[in-house]
Amino acid sequence: MIDPTSATSTPRLLAAAAVAVATTHAEKTERSPLLYAWWALNLAVLIALGYGTYRLVKTWRAKRRPRG
Repeated sequence: MIDPTSATSTPRLLAAAAVAVATTHAEKTERSPLLYAWWALNLAVLIALGYGTYRLVKTWRAKRRPRG
């Protein structure tokens, strides 16, 4: 039996934990359709923000005094 309070058993416990983690396989999770809807909404908001920034800069540059 490994004594968890012993200083020499700590590396053994870490090694045993590493082997246990390495040998286990993660279960495949099923993604909800709401997650994809949330991602789509986030993408739409990012596109809208980018387009709004583009329009704002375009309008601001058109109002500036022309160079040269």
